[in-house]
Amino acid sequence: MNGILHKILQERLGNCDYEVWISSNWADWVLIEAIGRRESTPPSFAEPLPLQHPKVERESEDNVLVFLPYNNNICVAIRVFKKWEFSAEDLVTLSSLLYPYYTEAVASKNERALNEIMNSIRDVTQLLDLNELLGRILVSALSVIPYECIGVLWRYDPAIDALTVKARAGEMGEGMLRMKLKPGEGIIGNTFKRGTPKLYNGLSTVEDDFGNMTLDNKYHLNSAYNFQNIGSIISVPIKVEGQSDCVLIVYQKGRVPLFTESDVRLLQSFADQVSIAITNAKLYENLSKQNATLMKRDEIHSSLMRLSLQNKGAVSIVNELARVIGVPMTFVDFIDNEWIPKRSKIMNGWTAESLRSLYESLHHPDYLTCIEGEADRSYQYLYPIASANQCLGYLIIQMNTKLEPLQLIALEQGGSILALELMRKQSLAEFYFKKTQQFFNDLRLSQDSEDYWQKSGEIGIIPSTSIVVGLLEFAEWVNPSTLSALSVQLVAYLREKMPTGALPIAFGNERRITVLLMLNESHKSGKLEQQFSALLPEWEHRNHVKLLGGLSSVRSGVDAINTGYQEADKALAYQKTRGEQGTIRYTDIGVNRLFIRQPVEDLNAFMAEVFEPLRPAKGQTGGLEETLMTYMACGGSAVQAAATLHIHINTLYQRIHKIEEILGMSLSNQEHLLHLQLACYLKQTYRSS
Repeated sequence: MNGILHKILQERLGNCDYEVWISSNWADWVLIEAIGRRESTPPSFAEPLPLQHPKVERESEDNVLVFLPYNNNICVAIRVFKKWEFSAEDLVTLSSLLYPYYTEAVASKNERALNEIMNSIRDVTQLLDLNELLGRILVSALSVIPYECIGVLWRYDPAIDALTVKARAGEMGEGMLRMKLKPGEGIIGNTFKRGTPKLYNGLSTVEDDFGNMTLDNKYHLNSAYNFQNIGSIISVPIKVEGQSDCVLIVYQKGRVPLFTESDVRLLQSFADQVSIAITNAKLYENLSKQNATLMKRDEIHSSLMRLSLQNKGAVSIVNELARVIGVPMTFVDFIDNEWIPKRSKIMNGWTAESLRSLYESLHHPDYLTCIEGEADRSYQYLYPIASANQCLGYLIIQMNTKLEPLQLIALEQGGSILALELMRKQSLAEFYFKKTQQFFNDLRLSQDSEDYWQKSGEIGIIPSTSIVVGLLEFAEWVNPSTLSALSVQLVAYLREKMPTGALPIAFGNERRITVLLMLNESHKSGKLEQQFSALLPEWEHRNHVKLLGGLSSVRSGVDAINTGYQEADKALAYQKTRGEQGTIRYTDIGVNRLFIRQPVEDLNAFMAEVFEPLRPAKGQTGGLEETLMTYMACGGSAVQAAATLHIHINTLYQRIHKIEEILGMSLSNQEHLLHLQLACYLKQTYRSS
C-alpha cells in the first residue's frame, strides 16, 4: 500500500518527502510512515472538534498538511513537503489510499479491547470477596476504554431503596460518597431503572436524566468534580439474575466527546460478563457453605458436559438436570416436536405454539418465566432453550417452593448445554438437507444419461420406475425464525408416516419443502399421492401452520425428475394464485395450466369486461350474469338452462339476445362463444381471487 501511495504522489508531484500521522483522540499523534529525513512536529488542529470533513492546512509555503477524518474518532494526517493545491478529487483519492491505516488502527484497537476484556474477566471471576470484586470491576472497566477517563461504580441497596457509591477511580472527590440516588433519579437512577446503557454526548441528553436529582445530591455531585472538563459519558447497568444490581458510569475527560456506540457495546459486553462474577460473589457472601456449592456447580457442569460430549442426546441431559435440581421437569423439543415425558403435554396446559409466543414476548436476556399459583403456593418455571434468537425448546418445572440459587445455576448451565445439543441436531439436519438438495439438483439437471442412471440407482430408481415430484411451501405469515425447525419436523413426520422406500428424497430450503415420491407396482394410480396429501392437514393442525403444495404427474425415464419438478412448481404457483390451502396435482389443473403464470389482475380485468356490463344498475332487475353462467354450465342447452333458472324458454332467449346486444357478441360466432365460455370458467375457477 505504501508503495502505491508513494508512486501516486510521485506521479502528481515528482519526488517529494511526506509523513503520515494517526490519532484516535485528536490530541495524541503517532508517526506511522515517513519518506525523507526531515524533522517535524506532530500535527495540531485549532478548529472545533471533532472534524467531520477533510481539511487542508498550509503550514508554510512548501509544506501542506491534510487531515482525513474516519469513524471512531480516528484521523489520519499526511504532511507533504512541497507546494501543492489539493482538489476535492485529490482528497477523495487520499482518503481511499490511507483507509488501510484506519482499518489497521481499528483492528488494533479492537484487539486491545478484546485482550483487556479477556484479562479483566479472568481477573474479576477469580474474586469472591464482593467489596474487593467491585473495586476490581471498576479498574478493569477503565482499562478497556482507550481514553483518559474517570469511573464510578454504584450498587443498589434494597434496605434503603437507593444506589450508593461502591468504588471510584480517578480524581472523583469524597462528596459523591454521601449521595443516595433512588431508582429513576439522575443518570444513575435512570440507568438502573431502565436496565439499558446510554451514551451522553451533549448537554441536552445529560439534562434529560439529570434534572430530577434532589438538591442535596446535586450539591454533593458538583462538589466531587468539575464536570465542565467532561466530553462524554457512558452509563451501563450490570444485571444479576436478570435484575439491575449495579450501575457503571465512565466520564471521558476532555472538551471533545470521544465515546461512540461501539464503546457502549464494549462496556455492555464487559458488564454482561461481570454479572456472572457478581452472582458468584453474592452467593459466596450469602451462603455459609459456598465452597461446597461451587464444588457442586462444577460437578453439575462436568456431568452435563460429559453427557453432551458422549453424544448421549438431549433426553439424557434433561434427566441428569432433573436429578441435579431434585425435581421432575418437562422438556419440549421444538425440532422433533416431542414432549418428554409425553403425558406432560396434557398436564402442563401449554402448547408448542403458546410457548413460542411466550418466548417472543420476553425481554432478553430475562429468559426465565415464573408463574405463581393462586391458592396452592405452587410455582411453574418456564426456561427457553434458545440460540441466536431462535427458540429450540423449553424446560417446564413445577415446584411448591421457589428455585434456590444453586438450582437456578444448574438450570442455566443445563439450558446452555441443551441449546448446544439442539443446535447440533438442527445443524446436522440442515447439512443433510443441503447435501440432499445438491444430489436432487444433480439428478434434475443431469445431461448425461449414463451419469443420471448411475446416480439415480443409488436411491433405487431404474428406467421403469415411476416417480412423482412434490413441492410444499409455508404460508407467508409463518414466522421466518421457525422455518428451519418446522422443515426438519415436517420431513421427519413424512418419513415416519409414508410407506418404506416411498420417500427417497425430502429436504427443506427456506419456505419450500421438496419431496420425491417413488411408486412401486403395488401402488394403484393416484393412491400414493392421495396418501401423501392426506397426511398434511393433521401436521398443519398440530403445528398451527398452513401449507400450499403441488404434485407432478406420474413420470419415468431420464427426464422424469426435471419435468416433474417443473410441473410441481407450476401446480404450486397455481395454488398460490388461487390462495387455496392444500395440494393439487398437475394433471388436475386442466385448462388452467394456460393461466398459471398469468397475473391475477389480468384475469380479473378479463372477467370484468364480460360481467360488469351485465350487472343491472341500481334499482333495476336483471339476472343476465346468472343467465350467462347457467347457460354455459348447461353446455348451451336452452331447455336445460331455462329449467334450471325456472323461467320460460322464450324469456331465456330474450335474455340471451340482450346479453349479445350489450356485449356486442354473438353466440353463433365461435370466437365470441369461446371468449364467453372462458370468462365463465375463470369466474368459477378463480372465485377466491
